[in-house]
Amino acid sequence: MMNNYFLRKIISSILVLLIVISATFLLLRILPGGPFESDKKLPPQIKINIEKKYKLNEPLYVQYFDYMKNTLKFKLGPSYSYPGKSVNQIISQTFPISLKVGILSLMFTILSSICLSKYLYNNKNSIGTKIINNFIYLSVGTPTFLIGALLIIIFAVKYPIFPAALLAKPSSYVLPILTLSIPSISFLSKLMLESMYEVEETFYYRNARINNIKDKLLLKYYVIKNSLIPFVTAIGPISAFMITGSFVVESIFSIPGMGKMFVLAITNRDYPIVCGITIIYSIALLTINMIIDFTYPLIDKRIKYQ
Repeated sequence: MMNNYFLRKIISSILVLLIVISATFLLLRILPGGPFESDKKLPPQIKINIEKKYKLNEPLYVQYFDYMKNTLKFKLGPSYSYPGKSVNQIISQTFPISLKVGILSLMFTILSSICLSKYLYNNKNSIGTKIINNFIYLSVGTPTFLIGALLIIIFAVKYPIFPAALLAKPSSYVLPILTLSIPSISFLSKLMLESMYEVEETFYYRNARINNIKDKLLLKYYVIKNSLIPFVTAIGPISAFMITGSFVVESIFSIPGMGKMFVLAITNRDYPIVCGITIIYSIALLTINMIIDFTYPLIDKRIKYQ
């Protein structure tokens, strides 16, 4: 049963990935404009030669099958904006940077969310809880570019504690990690706190209360453990977003990661880079979602593989 479940998930993920690759490729070609049309001073003959070099003069179906054939070999082609560089090289240079920032942000987010939820649950009626709850509601809807700008103004300009850009030293990671983490911490804390309150209404929790189980054990094994399913579900897209690199955060802090490269590639209509990074994003999201699906039965024994 479990093997069949794994096989179905892997096959469905591969199909989704193929659809995403195909849709990205076709949409980029269908949209008006092209990668070399912005160069107004480019002579027509040179433009024709360049398009011939990158096989953009061939019929769309020929370009598509050629691209899919190379993609299956993970040969993502040359970049239009960076002569002499392949998309594989660009991804290998930018992805580790985004990955490092993303993993640090994710670890900080998960740990902070659980600790914050636990604190708010244990101090339901305190003034501090009310203040934090108001901050959570405010920060959930605050865009990351605004959070990043405020953090730079406060901690890099007015009080120069942390660097405002690049990743030259360990302290340079603080502001980007906070910018990435604050909205996610607020969302996950709010989500888990609501789940913890819902657990209080269940029969097994009330039964445990009647049997005089210690509060510490009650919180750990009944409340927190049974509140993790929605928490873990929400971590999926958040993890993919953080690990593959935030477009806005990398642009604000001048981080040479994959997110910033993706924005530049869209601006330059660099088809191979856009398609290549989209593939990496898709693989990361599908992989993380599969891992989360496989962990559900470990968190809650009532969930079975089907």
